[in-house]
Amino acid sequence: MIDIDYRFEEIKKLYKSKADLMLLEKVYKTAKELHNGQFRKDGTPYISHPVEVALILAKLEFNADVISAALLHDVVEDCGYTIKEIVENFNKDIAEMVDCVSAIDKTKYIFDKDELFEDENFVKSSLEEQTFKKLIAIGKKNPLGFAIKFADRLHNLRTIECFDYSKQLEKVRESQKWIIPIAEKLNSEYFFREINNECFKIVNKFSAKTFLEHYNIYHRINTANIENLQTLFNEILSNACIEETLIKDVREYKVFSDLQELFPNENIGDVSQGQILKVANYNIYCLYNTNKTHKNVVADVLFAINRKLNDKIKIIDVKIGRFTHKVYYQLEDIFRNKYNLYVMSKKDYILQKLGTYDGQIDDLIDDDNINDLESKYIKVKTRSGEIKFIPENSTVLDFAFKIHQDLGFGFKYALINGSKTQHPPYTKLNDGDKIEIIVDKNEKGQLINNAKLKWFAYVNTELAKKKLIKYFESKHY
Repeated sequence: MIDIDYRFEEIKKLYKSKADLMLLEKVYKTAKELHNGQFRKDGTPYISHPVEVALILAKLEFNADVISAALLHDVVEDCGYTIKEIVENFNKDIAEMVDCVSAIDKTKYIFDKDELFEDENFVKSSLEEQTFKKLIAIGKKNPLGFAIKFADRLHNLRTIECFDYSKQLEKVRESQKWIIPIAEKLNSEYFFREINNECFKIVNKFSAKTFLEHYNIYHRINTANIENLQTLFNEILSNACIEETLIKDVREYKVFSDLQELFPNENIGDVSQGQILKVANYNIYCLYNTNKTHKNVVADVLFAINRKLNDKIKIIDVKIGRFTHKVYYQLEDIFRNKYNLYVMSKKDYILQKLGTYDGQIDDLIDDDNINDLESKYIKVKTRSGEIKFIPENSTVLDFAFKIHQDLGFGFKYALINGSKTQHPPYTKLNDGDKIEIIVDKNEKGQLINNAKLKWFAYVNTELAKKKLIKYFESKHY
């Protein structure tokens, strides 16, 4: 069994400040006492879970308040400890983060008849909706709460084996609907990829056994080669302003996803060891911390690789990451191993790994479209030039309802990008469009409601559907 006190000591080693260490000691003692006598389904003491969640975050260099909230993140739900007590005994920030990740008590569930995705006949599903909407609402005030939720879900997925397979799939579904889209919106690559990977392994638990064996054997055999390559990179790039080179495994789900692009009809159970070599299995990060421009650092790195490593590795392509939107170079060594090479500042590397927790996330997670989280968002402009984020595949009618319900119900046509052409309500929007909504009014200047049942076929956002449903229900259709 894991020595939980030892794991907590691993957390403490990552913090130097006396004040931080005193806080962490106090928090750990409180959490340990509150969870005393509680056990996880696999039989381990419950306190092991918050400690492991805290350790994930500590290794990512989150501050002591975040680690404290992680250690306490289940005490409200499971121990009867209150948010008020956390404020009094610790501080408001810690309390807010704990509140952010605490599920709504089913005894306090209040059915919202105006909410499209709530139903008093399906309390469990409605509680899920309310709990995640609460997470988003509080998380917008204190975004670090999201990081705790990500780490909590990651550890739960990694230790889910003791549950029935149907329960495991239920957690995957919930993660794919809520957790992964939020991580993507916040550009948190570490949590996005790690949670995706655990979901991938659960969903493909039986069919992917051979693929995962091939992946693990390949990476194990290649360990010495990767260590040598990392040493070589650190040596040859010391004069190119690179302070550190890191080589990280590409996660299993991403390797298979890339293989699917090469072999669209390939069954996961039929992937061979040789096929795994066809795609990149490692990311190389060359990190700098200097006043030298990014362009010049990249040039120096590529020159050094071509000049000093040309007998061991070569550059074969340049691409743009679909998640990171950053340029990277694909390399291939003499053993045909492929690598993705990123050159970036240490600050950008941390930002890419952890994501956006600076409070400027209102546009990334829109209250009007919480149930459209899985959607990619585009930026469009109002007539005055104000930027709005709206899900891809939204129509001008969706946009009208987003601005104001009167514009939605009064919709006559839209003008796009200054053109005089009158566009119908089902016109799809493109990134960067500037839209002016024209409404119908009577001779007194009063808005005419033009809503029709067929408009349901013209809208794709939760907000627009909700407004139309409420209107037509009031008309007793």
